[in-house]
Amino acid sequence: MHALPLPETFDRKAVSAFARTLLDHRGADAVLDASGVARMGTLAVELLIAARKQWQADGKTLSIRDASDPFLTTIQAVGASVQLLQTGGTA
Repeated sequence: MHALPLPETFDRKAVSAFARTLLDHRGADAVLDASGVARMGTLAVELLIAARKQWQADGKTLSIRDASDPFLTTIQAVGASVQLLQTGGTA
């Protein structure tokens, strides 16, 4: 399965563009590659939580692989976890 790379700077502007990318892949299992994330805002976390809910409702798997330190730091700062952002097991 091809992994969708998350933006290096996952800010408000990048969230809009990545939301369209996610919509293009709706209805299929998806792997999000978080290895290149250098900066990330809370809006990006909100988008990923919403995506997880949608993938779960669709009965599809959404997983995250290779989470960078900045990615992990941001999601932990808002009280989230990689597991919260996935429908399946860890990738």
